[in-house]
Amino acid sequence: MRKYTVFFFALLALCFHSCKEKNAVQSTIQVSPNMAFMTVGEILQLTAKPSAGVQWSSSDTAVAKVAGGFVEAINDGHVVITASTKDASGTADIYITQEGGEYQGEYELVWAEEFDGTTLNSEYWNIEQGGGGWGNQEKQYYTDRAENIRVKNGCLEIEARKEQYGNNEYTSARINTKKKKDFAYGKFEARIKFPKGGGTWPAFWMLGYGSWPTCGEIDIVEHVGNNPYMASHAVHTRQKNGTKGNNWSSRQNMANMEEEWHVFGVEWLKTYLLGCDALRFYVDDQVGGVVYSSQNSTFEDWPFTQDRPEFIILNLALGGTMGGAINDNAFNNPVIMYVDWVHVYQKVMK
Repeated sequence: MRKYTVFFFALLALCFHSCKEKNAVQSTIQVSPNMAFMTVGEILQLTAKPSAGVQWSSSDTAVAKVAGGFVEAINDGHVVITASTKDASGTADIYITQEGGEYQGEYELVWAEEFDGTTLNSEYWNIEQGGGGWGNQEKQYYTDRAENIRVKNGCLEIEARKEQYGNNEYTSARINTKKKKDFAYGKFEARIKFPKGGGTWPAFWMLGYGSWPTCGEIDIVEHVGNNPYMASHAVHTRQKNGTKGNNWSSRQNMANMEEEWHVFGVEWLKTYLLGCDALRFYVDDQVGGVVYSSQNSTFEDWPFTQDRPEFIILNLALGGTMGGAINDNAFNNPVIMYVDWVHVYQKVMK
């Protein structure tokens, strides 16, 4: 009798296991592809097997919409597309990025400096002063004089001058928004007209709080008059920085880089691709480079996080490690960096 009882329970267990496997197979819908990369505005068709009675849904319709298996990429980000019936379901991971600097989703303007009026807004800006090379063997002395910095005709004007000032033979200006306006994540843009002349080194950039380079530096754009067609983008961190010579950088070349207006920007993006943050640099919507964090980044190699905001800097340096040799003939005409406006956008949370 005992052997029949054992046999009965063994048969019951086998039957249960078989039924469980059958139900497991029936409870899964195969979605193809089960992972895909798209750009904003693109449409991708997913298929489901079995397909009878499948309903499609998106984990975030602000990122991507789905109908009948057709996925429409709306904004950048990550979304999970689910195919389901009453008894079964399957998913696909969709990662969406964007081409060009013009974000196609919903950014909200959170701060704007239009440089209206006749004086620099001290609620936004600090004027830095001093010589001493500024860590880059620069030749200018930064002042707060109207000869070097002023607001005029709806623009900020930073003028570099050939003149003796203290121990320096040149003067210029540098301003920042430290402890007045700082941000984490978003889109940062400025409309700028660069001067011409060998040795000029204008920049629009961001810096975190604390000691360099651990604080993190985002060089939205740097230009040097000794390379008149070039716009440089760069990132400095504790692990990878200019002192070590291993920092990330990228360059764009344009025929009319000097003495014409351009919009320079960076998008500081959260979980942009496969869970990694990114910095996307562009000139007039032309992407010049993208640098990513890693999935196991530390503050030493990626300090650009929500709890480490950065402030904005505008300056016109002369000479130094990047500016190079100064051509004094440039000062036969005014050497002025014009800034029409600075805008900061952040994504609307829904």
